[in-house]
Amino acid sequence: MKRKENITPIKETLFACKIMFKYALLFGCIINLLMLSTPIYSMQVLDRVISSGNVDTLVMLTLVIMLALLLLAMLQAGRSFAMTQMGNWIERQLSEKVFTGSVKMSLESKVNIGSQQLTDLQTIKNFLTSPGLLTVLDTPWAIIFIIVLFIIHPWMGFLSVIGGALLVGFAILSDKLTKPLLDSMNDENIKSRRQVDQATRNAEVIEVMGLLPNIIQSWQKLNGKIQTTHSLFTKRYSVLTEMTKFIRLVIQILVTGFGAYLVIKHEMSSGAIIASSSLVGRALAPFEGAINSWKGFVNCRKAYDRLNAAYELVEKHEEKMSLPEPEGRIDVENLFYNPPNVQRHIVKGITFSLKAGETLAIIGPSASGKTTLAKLLAGALNPSIGTVRVDDASLKDWKREELGKYIGYLPQDVELFAGTIKENIARMDPNADPEEVVMAAQITGVHEMILRLPKGYDTEIGFDGSMLSGGQRQRIALARAFYGNPKILLLDEPNSNLDSVGEAALATAIDVAKDRNITCIIISHRTSILNVADKIMILKDGVIATFGSKKEVMDQMNQASQMNQLKNVPGHGNA
Repeated sequence: MKRKENITPIKETLFACKIMFKYALLFGCIINLLMLSTPIYSMQVLDRVISSGNVDTLVMLTLVIMLALLLLAMLQAGRSFAMTQMGNWIERQLSEKVFTGSVKMSLESKVNIGSQQLTDLQTIKNFLTSPGLLTVLDTPWAIIFIIVLFIIHPWMGFLSVIGGALLVGFAILSDKLTKPLLDSMNDENIKSRRQVDQATRNAEVIEVMGLLPNIIQSWQKLNGKIQTTHSLFTKRYSVLTEMTKFIRLVIQILVTGFGAYLVIKHEMSSGAIIASSSLVGRALAPFEGAINSWKGFVNCRKAYDRLNAAYELVEKHEEKMSLPEPEGRIDVENLFYNPPNVQRHIVKGITFSLKAGETLAIIGPSASGKTTLAKLLAGALNPSIGTVRVDDASLKDWKREELGKYIGYLPQDVELFAGTIKENIARMDPNADPEEVVMAAQITGVHEMILRLPKGYDTEIGFDGSMLSGGQRQRIALARAFYGNPKILLLDEPNSNLDSVGEAALATAIDVAKDRNITCIIISHRTSILNVADKIMILKDGVIATFGSKKEVMDQMNQASQMNQLKNVPGHGNA
């Protein structure tokens, strides 16, 4: 018995559609029974009506067959509509979860997944609503048609069995010859799209540094592999598809020709020839349809596997109890972190505590682990070992949507969302209070700057905030961190793009945070930020080199500076 933890949302949703597949099979049963009406009509007209010359029987049979065909058309349309509705329902059920999974997968794997998972969901939906799936669902009825052909004449049944066996053989051959190529092509297409996405995100660097020819050359090399694989796949797939058509047509011709021979030998009626030709076409159609829709099936299966793999990698988020509003105390216990597939720890044995309302400045040389520590404290990364606690509760014990309201986070690489300045400061909350938006902007000293923009707070900032300068983006992101009622502020290089006016506004904002008893953690390579700190941490090679009150650490730094100066005095220490 499989554990419940292995039931991913995609599996659960498809399992919920089980009843729809049962109805599709039931509809298929009626539809395929009605398919028999055409060959039966042909046999009755040719074998009985013409020989008897009874016009009334002809009219009655024609009316009955027309009603049967009308019902057939209605059932086929209804089944197709039902499958389309099922596909839409699956998309509605999964789109939010897939979107969430894309974000969390990007966070866990450190790879920008982009919209690939939403594309995979669309691939699954398209296959489930395609005629190819309905053809596959009708495959069991091929046996019924073959049995009817045996009833008409054993040789008709044998010919249909031979045709079916050949088509099954070609289906197996198609899988062996095309599936590896299709898998490779799909993987390379994903890499190609990611490479294009990466290039468009870095368009400015590419243009300024003249990298476009090199980027294009790299992309064309990958695209050339895709074209080569696609050409080989198309060649094999086309040959196999045309061969299946050839086999089906040959079998139908043999049925007609052999049927004529049997009529000459008085072993079968002339009406049975038409019926047999029609029935053998119906019997072989599912096999041919399966081969024709094989590409769609493989793409669907690949998309399904990718979605399931993504959900298995993303941490299972069980329902958690709501916790009281935090005060802002932070306790870090023996924190270690190494990225996926990397053995070396970037952060090693970090342990410290902050009371609510304290301000900690973290400084250190480049690549000392400052930004990684900030992400661990924010919950953007999960520690390899150790725990980060807010008010004694581990970050894993908090509901992220609840704790997130009390955390203001400014990452080193500022990212804004397409929308207005108001929406970005309000954290994309559609029910945001305008007064709180303005208050956050005023605290961070960005209110006047916003008012000078063409539409003020309603100014559209473009994709990734492209309409704003680096300093403007950083200040608006800082206002976003202060929006609402934050109890903890995590600011990673908040002054990296700021001028003197922006730095003064940042210092004022931190003073306001202190007055409001907000716990602040500020990471910077500029020592000017130390003036606003209560405590200072110096990080070197992922380890705490120094940690203590501002006075203690500043005294140590001054002593170290004096010692260095003494060492540089000529003749000192040689006595």
